[in-house]
Amino acid sequence: MIPGTLFLVLVDVLGIYDLSLDNAFFMLFGGYCSGMILSRIGSLLLEHYLKKWKFVVFAPYSDYKDAEAKDPKVGILSTENNMYRTFLATFLTLLILFGLNLIPCVNVFMHTRWMAFLVITSLTLLFLFAYRKQTSYVRKSVENIVSKKKEK
Repeated sequence: MIPGTLFLVLVDVLGIYDLSLDNAFFMLFGGYCSGMILSRIGSLLLEHYLKKWKFVVFAPYSDYKDAEAKDPKVGILSTENNMYRTFLATFLTLLILFGLNLIPCVNVFMHTRWMAFLVITSLTLLFLFAYRKQTSYVRKSVENIVSKKKEK
């Protein structure tokens, strides 16, 4: 919720889009939804490319689960890591939107129904792939537990 709310405030303050920030319900609901979207952008896009470019290297999932079972701090570190990734997605998205907003024809396009269609389509695809990724993590967790049972 924090990255999403920060995103909404900065979108308004930077003049990217005029938002009605005086509505507490909008800020809570919008901040939460924006944070979810930014988190998925970070998880699916940024993480993918940062791993591909070897900027970050992940431990194998089974090693992560073993370490997490032995030391609860590993889960806390992972949560913090995900928060940094979401803030990175927040600032990169703001940078892209701000840059696009400087181009007059793009600025006009951003307020059309076609832009709404593009945004809805993009969010649908984003959460489709987020669902697939999360399902993969659940499957890997189950497989890890089952393999540990078989070893005993």
